[in-house]
Amino acid sequence: MNEILRIENLSFVYGKGTPFEKVALDNVSVSFEKGKITGLIGHTGSGKSTLVNLLNGLYKPTDGKVYLDGKDIWENPKEIAKIRYRVGLVMQYPEYQLFDETVRADIGFGPRNLGLTEEEINERVIEAARFAGVGADLLDKSPFELSGGQKRRVAIAGIIAMRPDVLVLDEPAAGLDPRGRREILGSLRDYVNQVGASVILVSHSMEDMAHYCDNVVVMNSAKVYRTGTVKSIFSEAESLISVGLDVPMISRVADELRRRGIDLQGELYTVDGVKSAILRYVKEVRK
Repeated sequence: MNEILRIENLSFVYGKGTPFEKVALDNVSVSFEKGKITGLIGHTGSGKSTLVNLLNGLYKPTDGKVYLDGKDIWENPKEIAKIRYRVGLVMQYPEYQLFDETVRADIGFGPRNLGLTEEEINERVIEAARFAGVGADLLDKSPFELSGGQKRRVAIAGIIAMRPDVLVLDEPAAGLDPRGRREILGSLRDYVNQVGASVILVSHSMEDMAHYCDNVVVMNSAKVYRTGTVKSIFSEAESLISVGLDVPMISRVADELRRRGIDLQGELYTVDGVKSAILRYVKEVRK
């Protein structure tokens, strides 16, 4: 596997040595591939958000290592800020972190801190805005005049503008309508295809995971429960349900059809996959 990030024997304990001690991650090992979108799923309290905060050095592991391109990110603690430019983290509801006078200035904040020239900053702002779906007509507006979905895209563009090797998004489409979700998550695939960056996507939506991701990491009770391709993970719906997770609704429909004697074969975790399977089945029956 061509990996960009690797975690080895990672543990993290909140309030260690106090009466409020809580193990958030327990001896976790997992790798993330270059140029892929990896979904990170698990029920509330499974360790997902703690894990993403460790990936870019926002938290320091209690035990274990985080490797970026084979190098321990905490090898030189004084340079941890450089890691945060290479592993960009977009937290839940990032629109609340907007603060500058214009959209252009907000997106350009990170590149400006990198010491780039105004020409380079402007180039990155335009590029990042395009990837995040922020129209050129919005660049000189105040971010506080925008809709919720537009603000979310501006916040994502601000991280993309730093050209991170890895883009980590914690529930980037939370609270948005279906159109907003499609616009934001659809742009991630374009971003990966055109730039070759890696994306780690945290979401409670199994439909989003099935539709947009290449690989999936399943968390359960502070540990990695399963890893694999989208197909391998969602092909075993019972395994996900056993740890309190849902499966895409279309997978439930496909399972019910199979229980009723309709022998569907193929990728039964997306609408397009099930549609193709039904068409193949009908074609066979008509022969």
